[in-house]
Amino acid sequence: MRYSDAKMAGSVSQAASGIATVGSRPALGGAVSDIILAVNERQIAPGETACFPFVACTAYGIPSIHDFNVISDNPNFNPEWVRLGRSAGDSYSPRYILEISPDDIGRCQYGAYPLRLSWRAAGTYRHAVGRCTLVIRPCVRAVTEPAVTIWPAGQVCLLLENRGSTGIDVSISIRHRGSDWSKEWEFELPENDDPFNFSERFDPPAGKRSGDFELAVSAAGVPLVRRTVRARRSLIPRRLVSDIQVCA
Repeated sequence: MRYSDAKMAGSVSQAASGIATVGSRPALGGAVSDIILAVNERQIAPGETACFPFVACTAYGIPSIHDFNVISDNPNFNPEWVRLGRSAGDSYSPRYILEISPDDIGRCQYGAYPLRLSWRAAGTYRHAVGRCTLVIRPCVRAVTEPAVTIWPAGQVCLLLENRGSTGIDVSISIRHRGSDWSKEWEFELPENDDPFNFSERFDPPAGKRSGDFELAVSAAGVPLVRRTVRARRSLIPRRLVSDIQVCA
């Protein structure tokens, strides 16, 4: 079982589905006042497990794990991914762990899942609620750093690898900071053991061949690479200064 580090989130759609109720055992008499999560966001690939440790602050007693619910606004959320358990703690701050293990992910199930963890038992006045975000990323990676040139002609070159079991929608875009110029390519990255070589040319905007350009690469809507290229036009020599940020 692998656990991932905290990462970025994306957008979701509103829906009333996707509710996970862990058991139906009668509640204990403790009164929960709050749920405090140790991390607010996890990013994982299919087959990995996202781990969200949390504390249920109580006035007295110990809440049962069978009285916690997990829901998501994302209609693609599967309640069968949810597991809840106890970890070391005491009666004043009992500690728990929420595990999300998405398997057999369909093409439409990549993306961000805002999660609402709640607890309420008989005799309590209100729900205790904690919120976090799960991001399921496709098994796509940039094999090499992207090669971007602006001057004398624009070109983007990138090696991508899809280690998943299905084709993935990929978007590659470059835009000029300070103007509304941009160029975008969208394509399906097939499942393949060999890296896919992406290479495309573009014409930088007239009079805008210097300055900052931003390259963004995403797979199934999940950011993979973000790179800022600062192009300066000079006679001898040409100079290209790049600041690179890769989203793992």
